[in-house]
Amino acid sequence: MQFFQPILDNFFKFDFLIIIIAIGAAFLYYKCLESCKQLFNILIPRGNVALGKENQKSMNKHYELYFDSDGEQEILQKRQKSNSLYVLFTNVCAIFPLMGLLGTVISLIPMVGELDTSLFFMALTSTFWGIVFAIIFKALNGYLQARVEENNELVQTYLLRKDAIVERHARRNDEAPYDEI
Repeated sequence: MQFFQPILDNFFKFDFLIIIIAIGAAFLYYKCLESCKQLFNILIPRGNVALGKENQKSMNKHYELYFDSDGEQEILQKRQKSNSLYVLFTNVCAIFPLMGLLGTVISLIPMVGELDTSLFFMALTSTFWGIVFAIIFKALNGYLQARVEENNELVQTYLLRKDAIVERHARRNDEAPYDEI
């Protein structure tokens, strides 16, 4: 208990700001993860054509929607949103070590004039919280980064396939005799 008491005492000073930023980073992580899941579910729908006509109709409806220009626009907007949230999340995560160092410096400045060990301990708790949250969110970042990159590759594949289908359809229409049109 002797170890944790000074940490708790210092919590409502500079460390509180680090905790608030950690809550914000957790919120951004959640929002970005949800955005990635929504985009993934659009690009890789769940279903199987072999399961019957009802499932096939559902799959056909899904693909008709997203091969339309409005569906493509929705996919691109969702990709933009998840990429923006991810960039914001990574930038907030980069702040934690800096906040820990800033807390250390702020706590050590008054110590220059007098030798007070409590100020030294306050300095170390800020560094402690900054490092702890940097490690936690760096680990979460690895998972989130993989999801964002996978979605970006899937969107790129979607766009290439859609362009190929549209081009093939246009070629067939150009080659068809006029009486068949």
